[in-house]
Amino acid sequence: MTQDLKFANDTLVTGQSIQSDVEVAGTSLLFSDSDVNTIRLYITWANNTSFQGCECYVIDPDGNSHTIFAAGSLPFGSGSRADAFDITAASGNFPFTQDGTWEFYLEDQMYNQCDIVQVAVFVKCSDSKMPATHNEVSWYGAGYYRGGIDLSNNANHIYTHNGASIVADTNSGGSNALSFSSSSNQRWSDGSVADYNSVSAWSVSAWIKPSQVISYKSMIFCNHGYRRGNFQLYQTGDELGLFLGYYDPVYAYGDAEIITTTNTNLVSGNWRNVVATFDGTANPKLNLYIDGVSASVSRQTVAAGISVLPMNTIAGTPPDQTVGAMKDAANSTIYYPFDGEVDACRTVNSVYTANDITWLASGRDVAGGPVDFKAFYLPSPSVLGVFQ
Repeated sequence: MTQDLKFANDTLVTGQSIQSDVEVAGTSLLFSDSDVNTIRLYITWANNTSFQGCECYVIDPDGNSHTIFAAGSLPFGSGSRADAFDITAASGNFPFTQDGTWEFYLEDQMYNQCDIVQVAVFVKCSDSKMPATHNEVSWYGAGYYRGGIDLSNNANHIYTHNGASIVADTNSGGSNALSFSSSSNQRWSDGSVADYNSVSAWSVSAWIKPSQVISYKSMIFCNHGYRRGNFQLYQTGDELGLFLGYYDPVYAYGDAEIITTTNTNLVSGNWRNVVATFDGTANPKLNLYIDGVSASVSRQTVAAGISVLPMNTIAGTPPDQTVGAMKDAANSTIYYPFDGEVDACRTVNSVYTANDITWLASGRDVAGGPVDFKAFYLPSPSVLGVFQ
């Protein structure tokens, strides 16, 4: 099995000789660690006259050419089709530079019109470093792969934007971490994740090392698009907070639950572990833990409050799941950029137990589960899970 990082361009391009480009970023460390075994070049396209006169090739960031299909190699026929070509580690044809622009060229040598529907570069990573899981929905830990691979095996992979990077940091039981500069609106971001919609039991955890303690809000981890979404875990001054609701807290309407620490006293340059839990049937519904200890908090219920996490599709397009900032789902504006390092971001659709919370605070790269964890192996594929 592999974990596939997909970099795609869905822009429709039409003509007799046409080009569409794909930008790849955040994979160089995966290649240097020998985690990548295949690069798949993929095109979805159409020709309403005949496929046989068409050719497609790709120029990689080093300037090398890779032929997906040559003129005369395809059968007669017309319509839509998809084609792919694999560059493998065994072939020795990996480009020296993987991050950058991959140029896809499609031409009909019989001078008919073609359509490029989508082009994509799949970076296929070995699953040999996937850790034992604990029922996570999403889990991002740079200590296992120096790339945005979702360690939960649910393929909610995140991708670097605006130069967000991975850096070596061995403190607090870790090895690497996601790094952000707020001045550049850096983030690691995924597409929409619908797994939290309408759940009544949920938890989130993360390790953070802020570079500065500032008065305004800084996003650690969220599946929220400013006006819609499920959750926001954030730094506010030297405190930490969690917002679950339909709308961002700056709005005066919408149902929500908010919890904020009152005595955390964050210090720049220090790693801290934060865990927040939600139980829609309990009172209180939200609890927050810092370094394994229940925190002093203030709680706020907005309007009618919530008993289940809201649907992230409310009011239109669902938002991206993002580490290090928030992206507006409506117009892609970036809000609340974080400055510092983040690691071991996890979500589960359950309420973390006391043993879970202690285990999560024990180190950034911990895998499997707490002392009462009972592991079993699921058939096809074999993934270490949690006994239920």
